This record gives sequence, C-alpha cells and structure tokens, in this order.
Amino acid sequence: MNWEELNKQFDIDISPEEPVFPFNIACELLHLHYWTLHEILKEGIVKPRGKAKKKKLLSYEDMKRLKIIKHLIDDEGVNIKGVKIILEMRHEI
Repeated sequence: MNWEELNKQFDIDISPEEPVFPFNIACELLHLHYWTLHEILKEGIVKPRGKAKKKKLLSYEDMKRLKIIKHLIDDEGVNIKGVKIILEMRHEI
C-alpha cells in the first residue's frame, strides 16, 4: 500500500457548514482583530454556529465569508455597516 492510498483511506470528510473553528483560531488564521470579528457578529453579517459550553464556532463557509469581509474592510475601505449593506443588496444576509 502506498502513501497516497493511505491518505485517501484516512481522509476526514468534513462538511463546509460544520462548525469547527473557535473565534480565536478564526482571528489568527484570517489576521482579523477579535474586536472586528465581534462587531461583524454583532451586526449579524456572520452567524456563529454550535454552542458547546457557550463556545460559538465558525464553519469553513463562515471563514470564506469572513475573508471576503476582511477584503472589503482592509482593501476597499468599507466599514462594517457598509459591508452589511453590500451583502444585503446581494441578498447574502
């Protein structure tokens, strides 16, 4: 048996909607300040899932969405309320 077959055999299939990222990891991976993430959540732009012991988690899809939001904020100069309006206009909230 070669390594490629072993990798396929032991691969983990996780749905993109499965909440797996805690906030601190999401902030670290996206280079996003915790306060900014808190404000995004407060505006309802991204809704965390899962509440294991009050620990809210983000999914892979949430992380992709946050990456787009971060681009709008950092690169395009849009504030959080503006991001919400843009996404509402696109019917994504």
